[in-house]
Amino acid sequence: MLVLSRKIGENLIIDGNIKIRVMEVKGNRVRLGIEAPADVSIVREELCLLAPDSDRRSTPPFSG
Repeated sequence: MLVLSRKIGENLIIDGNIKIRVMEVKGNRVRLGIEAPADVSIVREELCLLAPDSDRRSTPPFSG
């Protein structure tokens, strides 16, 4: 696992085409913005844990 520190407005780039930006930090909550190609599925981990037998790749990609 890679652990990084970022400030509000700073980005991480994954695989050259996925951008994660720190939008806001309030107490122990962090808001992230994610820009990714339409074919990349973005799902909160707790949703995957609810249905461990399902194929995560079949989850529709985030469109917003």
